[in-house]
Amino acid sequence: MNFNRQATTLFQAAILPATATSTTSDNSPWWMVILRIVALVAILIILSSFAGKQDEKSNSFRWVLLVFTILLPPFIFWWVVVILAILLTPNAFWWEWVKKMIWDPFWWVIMLLIILWVPFLRMWWWLFLPIMLMTQLKTLYLWYMNWDFEYGERQKWAVLELIPPRDTIMPYKAMEDVYASIWPLMDVGNFRENWCDGELKYGPYWCSWEIASIEGSIHFYIRFLKQHRASIEAALYGHFPDLEIHEVQDYVKLVPPTVPNEEWDTYGEDWDFFEDDVYPLRTYEAFFEPQGEKIQAEEKRIDPMTSLLEAMSKLGQGEHYWVQFITIPVGYDNDEPEWKPTGEKILNELSNRPEKKEKTLIDDLKEIAYDLFHGPEKDGEKYEWARPFDKNEETGEREMVITPGEREVITAIENKLKKPIFRTTVRGVYVAKRDAWSAANRVITRTYMGHFITGHLNHLRFQGKTRPRVHFFWRQRRVFLRARKMFRMTVLRYPPLFPDRKSLCPIFCTEELATLYHFPVRTTGMMAPSLKKIESKRAGPPPNLPIG
Repeated sequence: MNFNRQATTLFQAAILPATATSTTSDNSPWWMVILRIVALVAILIILSSFAGKQDEKSNSFRWVLLVFTILLPPFIFWWVVVILAILLTPNAFWWEWVKKMIWDPFWWVIMLLIILWVPFLRMWWWLFLPIMLMTQLKTLYLWYMNWDFEYGERQKWAVLELIPPRDTIMPYKAMEDVYASIWPLMDVGNFRENWCDGELKYGPYWCSWEIASIEGSIHFYIRFLKQHRASIEAALYGHFPDLEIHEVQDYVKLVPPTVPNEEWDTYGEDWDFFEDDVYPLRTYEAFFEPQGEKIQAEEKRIDPMTSLLEAMSKLGQGEHYWVQFITIPVGYDNDEPEWKPTGEKILNELSNRPEKKEKTLIDDLKEIAYDLFHGPEKDGEKYEWARPFDKNEETGEREMVITPGEREVITAIENKLKKPIFRTTVRGVYVAKRDAWSAANRVITRTYMGHFITGHLNHLRFQGKTRPRVHFFWRQRRVFLRARKMFRMTVLRYPPLFPDRKSLCPIFCTEELATLYHFPVRTTGMMAPSLKKIESKRAGPPPNLPIG
């Protein structure tokens, strides 16, 4: 026993010499000393993770806080550790991993242990445990009904190949109207449909507009629920009567079901907006060539799709590149209730327009006090009660302050807010045999997205959270797991952070979708022999053809 006490005292003196006498006693068990050291190391790691993110004063304050924590008595020390962990940990760079792997699946176990540890809550464990288990059972039940029953067994999917004509006269406006035509396919399920039929509450119906380069041969595809085939074909044929549509086998089956493996490898990138979703992309209205008055208006436009197809046509044997736009039609009221209010708030900020605020009880008391002290004011021959708190701060000078660039941004946001919207997954995936792997071909989508960059509006950027590239900690294994997940999400047409169907999925209006995915205006260059297309237009029999 004396040996343990002496060892503990020596351990304290070696590690915490300044606090060996003030913060601990000779009766403190050795495991409490070790636990305290672990807590201090954890705080040190947390504080170190903020280095460089704030100014020097903030960093100095964190180090002073650490020293102050070391000098605290044991009882207060543990409370300070808990408070610091709650306040600082969510901002640490590694907290996302801990939250995803430990907290999200096992939060109810952690909470139950805390309840059993706190004396006055321990007797009520039987009340808290069923409540926490109910939330987990709800999650498991809805997962089974949604992804195993409804969308795993009942719903059937179809893949159609779209073969465009050699020349498409109206690729943009027509395609925008196609998206607007299929937007009403969205649905908002009621309680019975969500809990009994397994219909998803958010965006239950979606489809994927895709471009695939199979060893240099380019194909346009669309994948959707079979029950929507008639509506989608009618929308496409109504605007592209020369279009040929054939149901085909899913092209992802041309490669092994599990990639990467010993023979195949893959790399992919998911794309999201740089700014808020209400800021639009540079759309097809900006791609205009002011030359050649005799050429039709749609043919005077520069088609950014051509550069993407040219790059995809250069793929060789054993190489595949897939571009997917997975669109979920969403409503303004039920699915995205904050969409329009957020856009209107940004418009008010850009136009220097004061926000309309509802009156509170304090505002009413201010008016009453003002009336009591000032009384009515004379306006000509009449007396009126003054309302200084209701005066509109807008003046005619506001219009003069707005620059032409700001006015263009306001107009673009207003144009986007009034059109149907889709929550969209944008993804480019390169799959190739290891002996045919080309590092340049794996980032084809980047050059395509460069066409839509503007400094005053919005643009798309690839997301480091999902791409198979890691810079620290178990790099090889984590790259393999990310690549495997990326390939699986591509095959199933799921969002990047499934089952989260909103994060890293930008909101596009129909005009933006038509800019990103449409049939090429004209097939030229290397793309011409590789793009599957209709060589001649279809026509009916001549009217003077003899019958019988």
